Amino acid sequence: MLINDENSIKKHIRQGDFASLYFVYGDESYLSSFYANQLASSITDTSGMSFNYYYFDSETVTFDSVYEACESLPMMSDRVCVFIKDFPFLKTTADELKQYTEYLPSIPSTTTLIFLMATTEVDEKQNSKWKAILDSMNRNGVVFCLSKRSDSQVADLLVRSAGKRNTSISKETADYFISVVGNEMTVLLNEFDKLCAFSGGNEITREMVDEIAIRSVEASVFDLTTAINNGKADRAFEILSELIKNKTEPTMIIGTIAFGYVDIYRAKTAAANRANTRDVVSAFPSYKGKTFRLDKAASSARNLSMEQVKALISAVSEADIKIKSFSMNNTVILEELIAKLIYITGGKR
Repeated sequence: MLINDENSIKKHIRQGDFASLYFVYGDESYLSSFYANQLASSITDTSGMSFNYYYFDSETVTFDSVYEACESLPMMSDRVCVFIKDFPFLKTTADELKQYTEYLPSIPSTTTLIFLMATTEVDEKQNSKWKAILDSMNRNGVVFCLSKRSDSQVADLLVRSAGKRNTSISKETADYFISVVGNEMTVLLNEFDKLCAFSGGNEITREMVDEIAIRSVEASVFDLTTAINNGKADRAFEILSELIKNKTEPTMIIGTIAFGYVDIYRAKTAAANRANTRDVVSAFPSYKGKTFRLDKAASSARNLSMEQVKALISAVSEADIKIKSFSMNNTVILEELIAKLIYITGGKR
């Protein structure tokens, strides 16, 4: 049985009618880990003091040890919980995998076996082995598939979380915070803890975010684009140097720069057609909860002609082709790109 929305997963755990097998995965490792651990702690004591909880990871798991744990009887409890994190399915031989798949239908009714794929990507569309594994899990148990929350959902979570910590943050500032830190939940919540502590019970402001939060790669590249558009060459090359120092993928730098100029192109096109931000969001739903990007783009667009914007996008496209097609020094390509973008924004064709 597949369950792929959070409300249904919460309801399933709350009802307490536990299956003998669970497979938990998704593209948000924080949520996958959160619900897998919540499931385990709802079944039995997972503190390490329980005789009914067995934990394995990719380094310690063997079929014999899992079989022995699953076959053990619960002591002063209704169920035994066997928890396996990041089982190396793709590294197992066909015979080893067969041992597990043939055992799944025979798991005792007093045992729950949980597979958590916290850091392993499960892609059944691209990998036939994953598809077979998921089919087996679906037939014999319950599959939790957790996708990333939208930025808007994460912003609502931060607003509620701030209220529980005797501070506050507006939805607009929460959106801005996500744009600065990124939406990887583990990093985001860690940075939000620091931000709440720094606020001292006062409302969290953009200024606090800028002072405390560690900027994501995407935010740093947007800062780079802003420096370029404002003609601040020294600042632009300083940010680029920092990104290279941190081993940021060149394709990611170029891709994010491209997104920035696409934002400007859309903002400029909207203005020329007397459309507003709401119209752009309606046409491109990916901007929902990120309207600050359009506001920023609209501000930059006022200082650039459409001819310049097209030239900027063309320059980024050429650099992207060079990065992907030639065995050249990527740093040189990026530096040449930044110089060319600054040249274009300065009014040069």
